Amino acid sequence: MNGKNFNQSRQPKAVNIASLLNAGQLQVMLLERCKTAALEFGIELLEQDVEALCGQRYERKQNDGLCHRAGSDETSIILDGVKVKTRRPRVRNEEGEVELPTLAKLQDQDLFDDQIKHRLLRGISTRNYSEVVAAWSKKTGVSKSSVSRAFVRVSQKSLEELNHLDLSKFRFVGMMIDGVDFAGTAVIVAMGVTDDLQKIPLGIREGDTENSVVVKDLLASIMERGFTLRCARLIAVLDGAKALRKAVADVFGERAIFQRCWLHKLRNLKKYMPEKFHGDLYWRMKKLMGLTTHAEAKLELLRLTEWLDTISLSAGNSLRECGQDLLTVHELGLPKLLRDSLATTNAIESLIGVVRDKTGRVKNWKCKTKLKVTQIARWVASSILAHRSKMRRLRGYKHATALIVGLDVVVATERKSA
Repeated sequence: MNGKNFNQSRQPKAVNIASLLNAGQLQVMLLERCKTAALEFGIELLEQDVEALCGQRYERKQNDGLCHRAGSDETSIILDGVKVKTRRPRVRNEEGEVELPTLAKLQDQDLFDDQIKHRLLRGISTRNYSEVVAAWSKKTGVSKSSVSRAFVRVSQKSLEELNHLDLSKFRFVGMMIDGVDFAGTAVIVAMGVTDDLQKIPLGIREGDTENSVVVKDLLASIMERGFTLRCARLIAVLDGAKALRKAVADVFGERAIFQRCWLHKLRNLKKYMPEKFHGDLYWRMKKLMGLTTHAEAKLELLRLTEWLDTISLSAGNSLRECGQDLLTVHELGLPKLLRDSLATTNAIESLIGVVRDKTGRVKNWKCKTKLKVTQIARWVASSILAHRSKMRRLRGYKHATALIVGLDVVVATERKSA
């Protein structure tokens, strides 16, 4: 064996670090390297600011207006929802400290708040926030209180954004209004339907759907923000609360026509009847709403009312109180799929269901009434806006023209008869 081969055989073999780690440990190492690289890149960007302000290091300055380097100082930047400690270069001129433009972007408080809101709405509590964000050895601003303050700031912005949304670029053919209750506090939610059957959240108010003053205030705010009708009439799909109908009628007058949610009416009728009739009632109501023509539906409604009278006069009177509002979708001559979409408040209840899901882990609503109401409104608004991009058009949207024509035909018919 010659000397060269002997030396090569004595050299230790390179160790493959990956072979010594399990999959989880390898992922942690990979993420830590990525985070470190991101932080180093942020510092590199700051150095580019310094070079732009001060010129190349060790070069003779040709411009008297150039700044000069002044060492470094401790600071923090926001990275993946965490305020990370680092050191920043300092720059001064004759007037004093000069701010680095990139540093302000890396410390953007709105970005920090948005990242926190995104995580909290996905079900992470303030208590556990620090356990799920990136694990840095030197991190600040992830305490329970700081996370809570950040969410208050950003959710308040969401509340203001939702209640001040510019509606002038849309043309509406319908509206749905419903209420949701959190910890004994009611919130009214309004959703519009555009002429291409897009669902647009219109705003919220703290209050009960039985309070026409609160509902009217919400509707007045919506009108002030450019709510414009595509047709001469608007179809309002409601759950049957008298205050809702009164408020809509006060604001829109004769331009509003009403569709009562038949599922709400079904649940209401069951309260007047023995349980053994509930099954028959469901199938009769389902048959009624499945009929195609308005004439057929009117005849079936009469039969259903007469049948209810034989079981409970109160149930029969309750259905009479509803009147023709159950059959507005039939009167408009809508195709079945679109008729089904507008015959119930399921579309807005689905949105409220998303809100309940996102707020399901909130256990500690504020004890003081005013603080609790504000907190609930902020959560509702944040949940709605977070879901807005996922809101689809109403089922049957291909028949939007039928709804537009139907609304105008109703007007023409009424004017002719008048």
